[in-house]
This record gives sequence, structure tokens and C-alpha cells, in this order.
Amino acid sequence: MKYKLVSHLPVAKFFYQGNHSHPVRRTVVITDQNDDSFTGYELREGNITRPMSKAPVKTYCRSKIAKTSSLRLDNPLRSRKKVTTTLVRKPLSELEKAGI
Repeated sequence: MKYKLVSHLPVAKFFYQGNHSHPVRRTVVITDQNDDSFTGYELREGNITRPMSKAPVKTYCRSKIAKTSSLRLDNPLRSRKKVTTTLVRKPLSELEKAGI
């Protein structure tokens, strides 16, 4: 089944906590979104990359997207920066540049 993509910044790159012991990198082309979650084609899950034709459609809860302070690179004890999300939205042309 084919889904229609959202028109504004359809590519989402983020680290997703989910049920894992650590956040896992994801790249998703978004097909549907609301305030609490979004749904889309999962092109990247950790080190696994897929073409859009073989990508599963999954739903992600926004509350389970990792914050920058939960990643090892940004230790909250060293830096008193404001806690922000790892979610970055990009245009579809970014997939072509990345080769996904």
C-alpha cells in the first residue's frame, strides 16, 4: 500500500528510545502526523538502511524521541544547556544527498 507524504519537511532524523536500552538512530519519511505521534516509512534503523519500496511503515510516539542530554555525547553534568530533542526535520532532497 502506498501512502501520501506530508508536504512540509517530510524527512525526520532522530534517535528513538522505544523499548531499547539505548536510543537508536532512525530516518523516517513522514506520511501522517499529529501532536503526539507521527507515522512514516522507516528508511534507517540503526545501521540498517532500506529503499522506500522495502521500508516498513511505523508509528513513533513523540515522547519516546531521545533528548540530547540522554545521549553520551552531551553530558548534562558538564553542560548546563537547555534540554532539546534530537528530532530534525528536513526536505525530501536531503535523502538524495545522503544516498538513502
